[in-house]
Amino acid sequence: MKKKLFIIIFMGLLLVPFVGMRFYKADLSIEKKHDEALPQPVTDGKVNLQFFQELTDYMADHFAFRQELITADAGVKADLFQSSANEKVIVGKDGWLFFEETLDDYMKRNCLNKRQIHNCARVLKLIEQGVEACDADFVFVAAPNKNTLYGEYMPDRYVPLNGQGNLNALITSMKEQGVHYVDLREVLSEQKEQVYHKLDTHWNNLGASIACENILDALGKKHTSYEKEAYTRKKSFAGDLQGMLFPKSSKKDWNVIYSKKQDYRYTNKVVSTEQMEIRTENKSVDSSAGGKKTKHRNILMYRDSFGNALVPFVAQEYKKGFFTKEVPYDLSLLSQSKADDVVIELAQRQIPTLLGGVPYMMAPGVSFDKDVEEIKGTTATMETEKQDGVLRVSGQTDTRFTDDDSPVYISFYGEKNLLMFEAFPSVYDPMDEKADRSYSYGAYIDISSMPSDNYRLEIITKKDRNYYTTGFLGEYVIK
Repeated sequence: MKKKLFIIIFMGLLLVPFVGMRFYKADLSIEKKHDEALPQPVTDGKVNLQFFQELTDYMADHFAFRQELITADAGVKADLFQSSANEKVIVGKDGWLFFEETLDDYMKRNCLNKRQIHNCARVLKLIEQGVEACDADFVFVAAPNKNTLYGEYMPDRYVPLNGQGNLNALITSMKEQGVHYVDLREVLSEQKEQVYHKLDTHWNNLGASIACENILDALGKKHTSYEKEAYTRKKSFAGDLQGMLFPKSSKKDWNVIYSKKQDYRYTNKVVSTEQMEIRTENKSVDSSAGGKKTKHRNILMYRDSFGNALVPFVAQEYKKGFFTKEVPYDLSLLSQSKADDVVIELAQRQIPTLLGGVPYMMAPGVSFDKDVEEIKGTTATMETEKQDGVLRVSGQTDTRFTDDDSPVYISFYGEKNLLMFEAFPSVYDPMDEKADRSYSYGAYIDISSMPSDNYRLEIITKKDRNYYTTGFLGEYVIK
């Protein structure tokens, strides 16, 4: 009898997580997961061949008390062994948590090669030229990884290699190519107070205010000096890493709360600063040395999750702000937002994404008067697609005839005309994992005003100071 009772109790405990699913609700967004719907055996009138696998995944994410059990397990591992129960989170010293995706940068491993670094900087330079052609100012800023500034709290088992990582290499290349950028590492690391959250990937409000001031300094703008502004420290911030590791923990992180009133307003529906698009307006005036001054006019900021804390500080300084997470970067937003200033903010760990996706900007025309030699048996490729008066050209160059610092030119060689454009050295489709991140190219070319002709399309690259053409790769006829 006792044995049967024990079996019944045991089986009942096993069923609790599944029976309890009807009443238990978990917020998977805390763990940076998408809450998928319960899979169905038949979808759109067809048998779902992945039903059982999808059901297994759904049950694994939704059984009752799952997050409580994860939190308990993670607590034991973190407290006793200083190890992580979540592969995306690194448990550091003194309660610090770090994002695993920043580990390659910290260790200086799996770095981009010389060609890729050059291409990243070239993408930014071409964007800068496009912005300046619209009579606006441009600046790029990389938000440092937390372990770039607070590496002393990383576990001792992680010992960085010698050499330079992606950010140092990119800064060197940006200097060589004349890209206008802001390096925040020194100004953030010299702060006596903590500028990043212990339990989150990102900077706190103090770090964001410092970043904002340095961006506006680079743009030559007067702005609020938050050094002089009063603030309090409150333990009120829910850290993303804390949520990923301890989904049921109520522990909060410290944040800086400034007393200064922010008088901008949102002009679109904004639930949180994490959303894809935010538009702001500020009709007030600001005090500055020498009297009153109106707000700077308009800003367009392409940003990622580091921009969440940055948006309020930047919005306070401009009449109108347009903040977007859209990638690839769409430069048509420049005219839509009527921006005077354009900023690209990008997390240090996201530098390689500059190689994925061709920014939507009409390719600049270039003057070219060099002698070229035709490649015999080229391995270069080209694809074209026309849409709404724009020709998209993309492909890969011939690696044998492309230097680490070679530009990529697209030649339209006609019977009466010769037109040349510089392409972005990046992959057209960012989801194409097979594409070569070193030798891909892509461009959008405005054909609406091109002269009528039968054009042969060629690619020109540089190798050892000599220029080479692929010869015929495609054709385009404008009548």
